[in-house]
Amino acid sequence: MDFIKRFFSSKSKAYEHLEEDYDQNDLTHMAMDEKFVYNFIKKGGRFFYPDDMDGFKNELLKLLKYLQVDHFMVLERSYFHFMNKLHIPVTDRFDPSAVMLGGCEFLIANEGAIMTTATHTKTYRNDDLPRRRVIMALSNQIVSNKSQALIEINNKYEKPPANIQTMSIFAKQKDDLLGGKWYETYLFLIEN
Repeated sequence: MDFIKRFFSSKSKAYEHLEEDYDQNDLTHMAMDEKFVYNFIKKGGRFFYPDDMDGFKNELLKLLKYLQVDHFMVLERSYFHFMNKLHIPVTDRFDPSAVMLGGCEFLIANEGAIMTTATHTKTYRNDDLPRRRVIMALSNQIVSNKSQALIEINNKYEKPPANIQTMSIFAKQKDDLLGGKWYETYLFLIEN
C-alpha cells in the first residue's frame, strides 16, 4: 500500500514536447524519465500524467468509456481494494478479453518497455493475459535498461519473484518479427 500512499503526492510535469522527433544525440542527453516516455510513446503506448487523485479517477472513468467496457480486471489484491475505494468498477475474475489494470516492477528507459513479475501477473504469461492493459507506475520505477532492472529485483526481494516478463510492443499494426505480441497499453505515471 506504500505505492498507493505515494501515488498522488505529485505536481504535474509536462511531457508533451516528447512527441516531437529527436535525433540520437538528443536522446542521449534526455533525462531517464523523458527517455522512457519518448520511447514508450514512439512504440505506440498511451501515456497519462495525472496531477492528483481526482484527475486520476476522472481519466480512468474516461478510459473505461473510451475502451467501451464497464470494468477493469485486476489480479493484484491491493489494486482491487484501492479501485473499490475510488468507486472504479473492477473484477478479480480472469477474462482474457477484459482490460487489465495493475502495476509493474520497472519501466525500462532505453526500450520504453514495462517489466512485470508474478506479483503483477500471477502465473499468467503475457500471451495469456488481456492485450488491453492499464499500468500504474511511480517515476522511481524507471531504470535505464533491463540489466539494471534485474539487479534491482535481486536487491529488492530475498527470493526473486517468478514470471519476470517484459512488454515492449504497443502498436497494434504489427507484431514483432521474433514472435512478440503487441499490447494496447495505457500508462499512468506518478511522480514520487
